Amino acid sequence: MSDFTSQLFAHLPKEKVSLFSCNHITPDSNLRTLALSHGPQGNQLNFKLSNMSNANLLRELGQIILNFSRIVPGGMVVFLPSYKVLDMVKKVWNEKGIMNSIAAKKKVFMESTADVHELLSQYAEEIKASAKGALLLAVVGAKLSEGLNFSDDLARMVMVIGLPFANLGSAELQERIRYADRLAGENPSKDSTYGAAGKELYENLCMNAVNQSIGRAIRHKDDWAMLVLVDTRYQSDRISRKLPKWIGKSLVVTQSFGQTIRTASQFYAERR
Repeated sequence: MSDFTSQLFAHLPKEKVSLFSCNHITPDSNLRTLALSHGPQGNQLNFKLSNMSNANLLRELGQIILNFSRIVPGGMVVFLPSYKVLDMVKKVWNEKGIMNSIAAKKKVFMESTADVHELLSQYAEEIKASAKGALLLAVVGAKLSEGLNFSDDLARMVMVIGLPFANLGSAELQERIRYADRLAGENPSKDSTYGAAGKELYENLCMNAVNQSIGRAIRHKDDWAMLVLVDTRYQSDRISRKLPKWIGKSLVVTQSFGQTIRTASQFYAERR
């Protein structure tokens, strides 16, 4: 909310603006949020743009999803930062045999730029027909991350891979950042694209997209799901505090992948 209040109410002293946040209608026990920093091989998980072509990192991501596919009932929805990353994931997993291993546990569906309604229908039918459930690979900011519901068995786990920061090469985004800095009376340093206000805006745009994606899972008071944020940067206070309070208060920061799997296994065992 910080960039909204600073831009919409710049003429008011901060103490004159009050913020109010409600809890979610579901019980706290119906949701668990995990922030992962390390994969099964113990490697640090940092999905920044320059790492996205790292085949070893993408292979480790495949192992993470394979491990979860063994314990998650129903549907798993995994949001990737872009279609380009989705294509790279598909290429590496096919080359390394990971895609076949995952498909043996859950049938794999992938979002494309085509109409998503037929894809969503096939995904839902597979979950209904198969005890194994299904896996849906989707893209943050695309059609499946906004406006569609994945209630009940359609998403017993939602994963977000990395932080989907917008392209800083966008002229519109650059002007929004400059405007935020001007409004705050700040100037970026020589080695930075933005000042403190511009940085806050840039991070908030990213986290708004993340929150839209993970909000697809819990859709009514009796719904339940696990949310998994895969990137070491989610463990920083600057990022984690931008999660909705009803999600942030359930956040578990795991120190190893073994702890991650044990926590997830316990959550699903309690719901059998």
